[in-house]
Amino acid sequence: MPRTRFLSTLAAPLLLAVLLLAAAPLFAAGPTVELYVTSWCPYCTKAKAYFDGKGIAYSLYDIDKDAAANLRYKRYGGRGVPLVMINGTAIAGYSVAEFEKALAAPAPAAAHPKFATP
Repeated sequence: MPRTRFLSTLAAPLLLAVLLLAAAPLFAAGPTVELYVTSWCPYCTKAKAYFDGKGIAYSLYDIDKDAAANLRYKRYGGRGVPLVMINGTAIAGYSVAEFEKALAAPAPAAAHPKFATP
């Protein structure tokens, strides 16, 4: 009996810790940013520099080298580079005004992308 009580006393905090760690990304501060780029695109370099300069973390995908990223790029309506996804909003091309507008907007609850063209 004491061993069972010990295990149940230990299990509850352990389970809580695991659940909190699993949920941490849901409460992470900051926007979700994805950059779909190519190595030869000067505006892609400018987009990376913009987010680096603001200290905003992003995921970088080279659509010439990553087939899965290229499929996502096409699914999001990509026709040129860079294609920047900010909290589910697609921004075609390099536009600081559109980046800042998307960054200022609250993150949408739905994961379906919206599209913005500069």
